[in-house]
Amino acid sequence: MLKQDKTRKTACSALALKLFSFGRKKDGVVSIEAALLFPVMILLLLGMIDITMLLSAKRKVTVASSAIVDLTTQVSANVNTGELSGFMDAVDSILQPYSSTDIKIEMFNFRPNGSNVTEVWNHKRGSCGGVPSNMNTTELKKLTQEGNDILVGRVCVNFTPIVGYVLGTASFLVDDTVAQRPRQGKTLDCTNC
Repeated sequence: MLKQDKTRKTACSALALKLFSFGRKKDGVVSIEAALLFPVMILLLLGMIDITMLLSAKRKVTVASSAIVDLTTQVSANVNTGELSGFMDAVDSILQPYSSTDIKIEMFNFRPNGSNVTEVWNHKRGSCGGVPSNMNTTELKKLTQEGNDILVGRVCVNFTPIVGYVLGTASFLVDDTVAQRPRQGKTLDCTNC
């Protein structure tokens, strides 16, 4: 009986020692933490890349919309669809590496008509949704109060974030609009528009 008690005590103390040493060992903790944090770190990295690419796309769209309006307003009194298509091709090179099929460009010319402002002509390649709501009639009246035309250019491109491929979110439009007066005169007409 004494031998059995001694064996039990030894077995219990050995088990207690094992359990105590098990609580102090930290060998697998780093592996578990890494396994849990790795997907989060990858999503953060992809998110930072997406934000950088989105800011770059927004900047390119702003430069492109400014360029298309600037090129068009430098034409003297009359522009034709061939010239406008050439200006749109120039915008494609600004928005590289986006494909020209992903780039949508809209041009609108507004002219005062008594107490109203009306659209005289437009030229499009794709659709960004028309004139943005912030270019309402009141704003256009202010811009045309000297009897001049206002040329509005809108450029947009579809942006699909990398995280969108992982999480399944859809692409969205990045767009910008610029309005400018003609430089060579008060009006700018378009042939075949």
